[in-house]
Amino acid sequence: MPGAEERAARLGAVMHVLYLIFSEGYTATSGPELHRSDLSGEALRLARMLHRLVPDDAEVAGLLSLMLLTDARRAARTGASGELIPLDQQDRTLWERSAIAEGVALLTATLSRGSIGPYQVQASIAAVHDEATSAEDTDWAQILGLYGLLQRMSTIRW
Repeated sequence: MPGAEERAARLGAVMHVLYLIFSEGYTATSGPELHRSDLSGEALRLARMLHRLVPDDAEVAGLLSLMLLTDARRAARTGASGELIPLDQQDRTLWERSAIAEGVALLTATLSRGSIGPYQVQASIAAVHDEATSAEDTDWAQILGLYGLLQRMSTIRW
């Protein structure tokens, strides 16, 4: 087994790759479709597996939470012709409530553990969006504060 420092670096690389795969599936950079559900679904499956392997790692839980909270909105992201629908115009009844509940529960459990990483902050931003009943009901002050925290974290170390 690698030492703690090397293990942390490897885990960080694995999480980064999983998030890249998920992102490419969520918003494909090429091809006829905006979504590549095969990629985002596989990234979610692997993130779940990783979370089972290291259940006490708060950032792994944050990554899985972020993926769940983001993917929960997938059905409402595109219109009938495949066009992208902005978040504030999406039909929130199409959002997958069970994925939101799972993502929020993971995030809630992980935030109480102490140190907070960038995946947890991004998941927090997604949770604020997902829990709002409309764009108008979104806690924009909280989102602004979370983006400020994320910015400070990224200038320190990512």
